[in-house]
Amino acid sequence: MKAYRWYSLVLIVVLLLSLSACTVPAAAPAGGETGAPSAEGEVVEILFWDQFPEVSDKMDEIVADFNAAHPNIKVTRESYQTEALRDVIRPALTSGTGPDIFYYDLGPGFAGVLARAGLLMPLDDAYADKGWDQRIYEWTRDRAVFDGKSYGVANELEFIGIFYNKGMFEANGWELPQSWDELLGLCDKANEAGVIPMGFTNGESWPSYHMFSMMMNNQVGKDRLAAMISGEESWDTEDTVIAIKRFFVDAKERGCFIEDVNAVNYSDGLALLATGQAAMHPTGTWRVEAYSDPTQTTEDIGFFFLPALDGNPVVVPGGIGSGWVVSANSQHPEETLTFLDYLISEEMGPRWVAEIGAVPAYPVDTSALDLPELKEFALDIIASQADSMGYNIDVLTPDNFNKVMWDGFAAVLAGIRTPEEQAAALEAAMQEAIAAGNVIDITE
Repeated sequence: MKAYRWYSLVLIVVLLLSLSACTVPAAAPAGGETGAPSAEGEVVEILFWDQFPEVSDKMDEIVADFNAAHPNIKVTRESYQTEALRDVIRPALTSGTGPDIFYYDLGPGFAGVLARAGLLMPLDDAYADKGWDQRIYEWTRDRAVFDGKSYGVANELEFIGIFYNKGMFEANGWELPQSWDELLGLCDKANEAGVIPMGFTNGESWPSYHMFSMMMNNQVGKDRLAAMISGEESWDTEDTVIAIKRFFVDAKERGCFIEDVNAVNYSDGLALLATGQAAMHPTGTWRVEAYSDPTQTTEDIGFFFLPALDGNPVVVPGGIGSGWVVSANSQHPEETLTFLDYLISEEMGPRWVAEIGAVPAYPVDTSALDLPELKEFALDIIASQADSMGYNIDVLTPDNFNKVMWDGFAAVLAGIRTPEEQAAALEAAMQEAIAAGNVIDITE
């Protein structure tokens, strides 16, 4: 709320100055003549907002190294928590007080909304001129295209599966499950051993998005899921009902989760695995860094994919954590793109992996790095399965659809909505989004 009040005061001051100086000619639009390259010797200031407060010192070093190598550009960095940035970014961009470049969710419900409001700079020319189209994984670029234009460069690639306590599995003679029935059987064995089977918790509601993604990729396959996300096939199908029922009803009734699954927050659920209280935790590889760090976990943690459903091929749901986008109103777009090119350079790849704990959207040479086994595994999967990876649904679906996931899966877990009702609600939300023109086509 403080951020909103600050931006409101800025807008009021700007308005008063405009009224008191009505005889002064209007300034050139941002991105017009004022967007020309800086004159020789002039220092251009670039404002950069990111979402890396946990590794702020490392990000400061990255920015400092760029500034040292580019004496005509000074990048000023500000870091935000994800929710805080979502709250302030649109009013900041609209008022002209926002960043030149920022780190943001690339999905249609986030970057797509800003792009369609004219607040983001199309990057197609930069992709061609700077060779990004040869450097970046093509599938990641496709997921930041709105109305035929590219608006972002992906970073922080991730996929979803199940972390597990390797020592606990070995001590009890448990094998990694090869089918859904075997996974449910592991829940029985864990309960018999007096440990929580899965540390899945849904206190913030968004963790259920990822569980649905994991189930749907395996239930319907990559191509059908792409058609559903694109609004070309209905969500109100028997397969959707089965996917919802298996995880949110059957697994809960089998005792796979704690009883108050909707009342416990995500971080506390993660701690159940990290401290040896749970045997497994289904989530994404954004947890690899923490589960590889002996200061954050007492256990030896491994990872496996959701096993096959009904003999279907295993499809790994992959996605983009966030990416780089540029303000359409940047007064210095050329210098801003120079900074962006630095952030996604080949030389920066090892730094993203080793220092920040993020996987960039291009191949990274890690031969000189001493990485934990779990991180090496994640990098190998992303590199080897980049073209066959499935979809993390919530980063590709519009806001209203995600709202139905947010409310609906919590209701199914609570037993107050049936899987059939949730499948129908998802399809209704998709039809509403289609009518509003808020659906992106990922089938091409």
